[in-house]
Amino acid sequence: MIVRWIPLSRLEPHPENANRMAPAMKGKLKRHIERTGRYEPLVVRPLGADPAGERYQILNGHHRAEVLRELGRTEARCDVWEVDDEEAQLLLATLNRLEGRDDPSARARLVAGLAAGRSAEELARLLPEPADGVERLLRLAQPPPAPLAPEAVEPPARPMTFFLTEEQHALVTEALREASNHFGIRISDFGLTTNNNTVGQKPAAQEDKRKRLTRNEALEQVALWYLESRNRSPTRHSRFGDVAR
Repeated sequence: MIVRWIPLSRLEPHPENANRMAPAMKGKLKRHIERTGRYEPLVVRPLGADPAGERYQILNGHHRAEVLRELGRTEARCDVWEVDDEEAQLLLATLNRLEGRDDPSARARLVAGLAAGRSAEELARLLPEPADGVERLLRLAQPPPAPLAPEAVEPPARPMTFFLTEEQHALVTEALREASNHFGIRISDFGLTTNNNTVGQKPAAQEDKRKRLTRNEALEQVALWYLESRNRSPTRHSRFGDVAR
């Protein structure tokens, strides 16, 4: 590596440079160089001499050169590479693309280490991220919340779909209606519906005179009625009442 201080007046941008920097990001680069005076050396190649001296073409660092000029600097630190036209084009096409990506967790820890005594807005003036991006990284750096106790977790509802023959549909409809008559439940409260309409609903005036069942209890009654009707379960007396016909 040959690093030289070269007058900015002797540096020329490459005419095929395709890299563009957003104004906000360029402003951050400018504030960084103005505050610290430090920057990555520009990559240039010699073009030959004229009466005023050697000329160089920028391969990487066009925005740094622009910022240095705006800051009134007269020289730039440059890494001089001896390459031909074809190699210069290849470098121009790759130098701004060959870069790694931050691991979000590692980036968050790095930013969190810089956050002491600084707001997200202050950090955003120093870092590439905008203020909301800094806030997301700071949240990511926080330890995860303690897991909830098992009893505090509400089990999710588990919908069930049944495909019935006409005979089975008739049995289920009868079971729902009987459950409503015997135990005063409103089947619609439990989301138990047939292919046609919700069945087994009771007049509102009778609701307070009947025992109300939980969803699981209502489903148990439906299952018992169906199995006993199909002679697949012995008739029995449940704790919710006699369910035999």
